[in-house]
Amino acid sequence: MQLVLHTPGLLLKVRDGAFEVTAGEERRMVSPKQIDSIAVTAGCLISSAAVELAVRYDLAIYFFDEIGDAVGCLRSPYFESIATLRRKQVYFDDSPAAVEWVIGLFRQKTEGQLSVLAYLADRRPTLAEDLKITQGELRKAMSELPGADQPWETLSASLMAWEGAQARRYLKAVSGCLPEPWQFPRRSRRPAEDGFNAAMNYLYGMLYTIVEQAVFAAGLDPHLGILHSDQYDAPTLAFDVIEPFRPWVDRLLIEQFITHKVESAFFEQRGGGWYLNSAGKRLFIPLFNDWLEERVRHSGKQTTRRLHIYAAAADLAKRINEFKSDA
Repeated sequence: MQLVLHTPGLLLKVRDGAFEVTAGEERRMVSPKQIDSIAVTAGCLISSAAVELAVRYDLAIYFFDEIGDAVGCLRSPYFESIATLRRKQVYFDDSPAAVEWVIGLFRQKTEGQLSVLAYLADRRPTLAEDLKITQGELRKAMSELPGADQPWETLSASLMAWEGAQARRYLKAVSGCLPEPWQFPRRSRRPAEDGFNAAMNYLYGMLYTIVEQAVFAAGLDPHLGILHSDQYDAPTLAFDVIEPFRPWVDRLLIEQFITHKVESAFFEQRGGGWYLNSAGKRLFIPLFNDWLEERVRHSGKQTTRRLHIYAAAADLAKRINEFKSDA
């Protein structure tokens, strides 16, 4: 479970070996053994004792901006013996094996998108034929994925262009299935141009946190990405590993909109953009955390979504460990 501090003015300190969260007259005790990280999404006060307790239990403290992107992280500076793995990671990143891994990510992501569209076809029978056409387009494009025989500079640009075209087809179909007030013309990030994108940005931000934790747990360097390697000073490997899991979040999000659980009062507009407000976060944060602990079948295994994400990072670490470099 993740401890989320999302109310401005909260105080996090330590009492009797546990975290004490104070908001006005309300107090809540949280054992460090019950959580795996701390997320700060609003202006809070955190005591040095609370930071030390988090370090002692290897709990990262993540800081998020208003759209849900991680902007900072406090964690222990000590790691297990992982120098050999990270040296191998550097060699792996420039190899054909890494390219094949990235192509596999996009195949998995497309399969996830197809599953979301199948879910929507069951709930929007009048749009089933249109959704079937989009599914056919996604499958056809998947058979035309760029091959690993190109120079990486060329292949990287081709893969990004391919992914962008897939996303546009997919999101156009998703938008058409939403209640009319929530339909959107395109994907928008900074800032979101509509409520659906604002909620998607926020949930993707929460998902990034779990993926980055999984990458660290596997002993990998999150800053040594492959496809997103040109983004300086960012956890680019997490940007890669997250791709197959985005459709999982999409499904969770879409379900809330088409069952009318999302209200306009969950958002605020400022500076030309849309943002999830405190009321919206009170819906989506516990919903996301519960969803992470649901058991689902993926890659032939039945376990929680969180552990599937950790398993994906561990699988990458295994690939890297077994990789034979010519260097």
